[in-house]
Amino acid sequence: MKASITAIALPVIAILATAGAIFASPPQPVPPPSRAELNRSIVLSARYLEGACAPDGEFVYQVGTLSGLESSSYNIVRHAGAMYALGMRRSSGRDPRAGAALTRAAAYLRKNYLGPGLQPGQLAVWSKPLPTPSKAELGATGLGLVALVEAWRVRRQSVPLTDLQAMGRFLLYMQRSDGSFYHRYDPKSGMDADWQSLYYPGEAALGLTSLYEVDHDRVWLNAAAKALAYLARSRAGSEDVPADHWALIATAKLLPYCTHGECSTSRDELLRYAIQICNRLLSAQQNQPDNPALNGAFDQGGRISPAATCIEGLLATLEFLPKEDIDLRARIQTATTRGVVFLLRAQITSDPYVGGMPQAYIFGAPSEIPVRIDYVQHSLSAWIRYKKFR
Repeated sequence: MKASITAIALPVIAILATAGAIFASPPQPVPPPSRAELNRSIVLSARYLEGACAPDGEFVYQVGTLSGLESSSYNIVRHAGAMYALGMRRSSGRDPRAGAALTRAAAYLRKNYLGPGLQPGQLAVWSKPLPTPSKAELGATGLGLVALVEAWRVRRQSVPLTDLQAMGRFLLYMQRSDGSFYHRYDPKSGMDADWQSLYYPGEAALGLTSLYEVDHDRVWLNAAAKALAYLARSRAGSEDVPADHWALIATAKLLPYCTHGECSTSRDELLRYAIQICNRLLSAQQNQPDNPALNGAFDQGGRISPAATCIEGLLATLEFLPKEDIDLRARIQTATTRGVVFLLRAQITSDPYVGGMPQAYIFGAPSEIPVRIDYVQHSLSAWIRYKKFR
């Protein structure tokens, strides 16, 4: 049974024009939000995710803000992402409700989506509820592993360590010798060598590093390092490097454990790649004096997820970017403050969707705007990361 959320007109949020130049003039710093304002928004969005997690652990995946209609579709990768944000909230804010929701969501994932992998001793997260035929996906298993490690930290009896290790073995099986991955497996046609998702390798690397934190087996850490090294080498020198925030988050998680050269990559190699991505993200941020509502967004549609994920990646980079890189650190700090303020403007502050985040920041007459768990998850994760630097 899903959590109950009724309909109400969306409060005034923001309108976005698509005209105007990106960085037509240097971006102007904005005053950072107060700690009280930031804390309030973190609490509201955490409460939204906690309330949207039903007793059986299923989230209200997407809801229309005028109609109150809930989407019948479900994406288990985004379910795992919501768990990741709840884990961040629990560890940073000592929020027992976040821990309880995380435990429920873990039970739902394990019961409905976690099944045997391709070899004995493996577990994978499948794209549809079992036993419906579907595909075993790299990103779902990688981010699912991150999520279940967070649930394990709340209550170890809820997720057996052997299950986490079985998920790790599936990720290793999907990895090629050069560090790259197959991204999904179809029982009907076998390993899919052509289909790829931008974020799956970073999610897998993050999952493997999270597993290393649990059992300290360096096989997971070395596989994560190989994955990130492959991304760095394959994209080195590219003028159009993808905006891969998960790679930045995974790098921030990995590097503290690679201080003595044990990993199959170098800090300099990953740092160069991270700087490539950061410059790509910074170049996308909007600076439109004629349309101030859009300022701080990371695309001309003012969408919430691109803004929040860019902020997450940039802030993760600050965790390992050398202190000597004063200019880039300053640009990141300016950009993330502008982006956080943009997200704060978009948060819904009226019942019954209080704490929710719309698909985009729209000003004007209320309209049917969806609220989806990943819009909330990424915003919450961005605010929690930003708070560490305030």
